[in-house]
Amino acid sequence: MSPRLLSVLRIVAAFTYMAHGTQKLFGFPGGTGHVAYVSLSGLAGVIETVGGLCILLGLFTRPVAVITAG
Repeated sequence: MSPRLLSVLRIVAAFTYMAHGTQKLFGFPGGTGHVAYVSLSGLAGVIETVGGLCILLGLFTRPVAVITAG
């Protein structure tokens, strides 16, 4: 049962990262959105959105997790 629970944890964490990233970039769900991509907040939004998608798909999971957490 442990591998299934770890997969659920990974999927939930990926959706959480993506939700925060899209909130910063696009204002969805419930944010101001449309920040400049060259700002610190814009860079964080891009990292969270792309990193969350990579974690969700299982691509380079460990390096992406280190980058997004750092």
